[in-house]
Amino acid sequence: MTRLDSSQPERTPRSPILEGLLGTAEVIAWALVLELGRNVVISSFGENATVKAIGGALRGLAIVLVLIAGSYVAYRRTAGLREQRRADRELAMVAGLADPGDPVAGGRVGGCPGPPRELAHSDDDKTAAVLRHLPVGEFETAALLAVLTAILEAPDRLPRNDPPSTQRTAHMLLAELCVGPDSILEHLGSDRYCVRRVPRDSGLETVVADEKWWAAMPALVGHYADHATRWAIALELTPTAGAARRWFEAKEPSLREILVGCTKYTFAQHISFATACELVRISDALDVWYTRTESVGRLEMARRLRFIEALKELPLIRLRGNLPPTGPGNRPLVLSSSLSARWKHQVAVRRLSTAQANQVVSTSALPEAERELKAAWWLLPRADVAGQVCALINLAIVHTHQGRLDAAQDRLELAESLTESGRDPGGRAHTHEILGALCWARGENVIALRYWQRALGSYLTLADDRGTGRCLQHLGSAMVVAPDYGSHLLPPRLSSTHHTVVRQASGWLAEARRLNPSVGLVGHYADKASAELRTFGPVPESRGALSAIDHWPLLDSEQRNR
Repeated sequence: MTRLDSSQPERTPRSPILEGLLGTAEVIAWALVLELGRNVVISSFGENATVKAIGGALRGLAIVLVLIAGSYVAYRRTAGLREQRRADRELAMVAGLADPGDPVAGGRVGGCPGPPRELAHSDDDKTAAVLRHLPVGEFETAALLAVLTAILEAPDRLPRNDPPSTQRTAHMLLAELCVGPDSILEHLGSDRYCVRRVPRDSGLETVVADEKWWAAMPALVGHYADHATRWAIALELTPTAGAARRWFEAKEPSLREILVGCTKYTFAQHISFATACELVRISDALDVWYTRTESVGRLEMARRLRFIEALKELPLIRLRGNLPPTGPGNRPLVLSSSLSARWKHQVAVRRLSTAQANQVVSTSALPEAERELKAAWWLLPRADVAGQVCALINLAIVHTHQGRLDAAQDRLELAESLTESGRDPGGRAHTHEILGALCWARGENVIALRYWQRALGSYLTLADDRGTGRCLQHLGSAMVVAPDYGSHLLPPRLSSTHHTVVRQASGWLAEARRLNPSVGLVGHYADKASAELRTFGPVPESRGALSAIDHWPLLDSEQRNR
């Protein structure tokens, strides 16, 4: 789901009412009170039949309350155990991941200098023919070794009478392919290899008849699918989110190349079902990444799966694009309600985005968007915490546009409570960001600054440049408008005068524009900061507007870690 960027109390849908009604200690206490009242009434009125009937009803009510409370506690405890097991599984999956680090400028690793050259004397080299028709031309060492291992093991997967004469390893085969002036592979440096020479007569129809090709394809796609799936999980976890973003920034072109190459029409007819399932995993991982970066490529990548013949019989939801709010049909109830929720949420976001693009949020668009978002909220499965948080944030934004600040705060507080267990750290950061905007609208400026600082620290931990840019814009514009609050964000040496506060804010705004060029009003407040600095007289270069951050507006505990 997509969260909208943003800057009368009523009951929140699916609020935890049962927690208030079915608190274990309170229910047991009321059950004891009912039993005590029953005994007192019966003792006072003796053997009266009506009194006995009322007493029996009270006892039954007490038993029912205790049973309901016990069932609720057991349900919550079971749900807590399931959540803990899910978290443990995710941590186990990302435990072995290594941070790829930032790329080194001026590195000597280049790409393939051109398409591979055909060689007549290698026509009988089936390995070279297989490498020619794989969906990538460049390989990482680990992926290439996985492919070569599968090629070597392919003959052993078929029944045979004689044992193999030699026992070659993937490293031995890799060395053979890199030897000689007409080598099949070329080492590009670091851990990259490129297919440089291929057999002249090795058409796709010929190659797919070889068991080596059917072994190599699942090995290549499965290698990338395993890594992409684990790093997609890492994107959702605070400690590993930064490393996961760096990994996807580096590997997204390779994942896209594999998906595009495998879904070309002539190629897609020869994809096995196992390989197709691995491609679905890659598509899912890319979808998670494109959602974080709000890329327009997510739907394009998903729709490419429709060309794979092996997936024709599967009811893949992602292939349908924009899903209409159809009935359940033969789909499971949870899946049907989830699809309807996403459809309604998408309609609401599109309606509000169109209204905001026209620089006017009409009074008719707001009630309609609110109605769609509420319907989406009710339909979302309870296990979809990220979806619930997203819907609540957008609903709060709608309420803020309506001027219903209490209702907006109610939504945001519930979203905050849903993420207390560590689920959806990005949603929690966005919740704090919108809470800051809400508090600022209420005139609670100091509280607003604290929320924005907290959100900024979370976005930096998650390596979320878009969120970081928005928070820097909030804080920078706040200091330009109200520099008197500079002491809440800056040390005394930088907050002693309006000039120094506005100068620091100009650096935050400059960084906000660099990290998130689409953030609204950053240019307006940056110009206003520069104009205000000029009012203090001729501004030398050492006292003019900053082009980068000099001091981050973080909380003290986070400031020490930078």
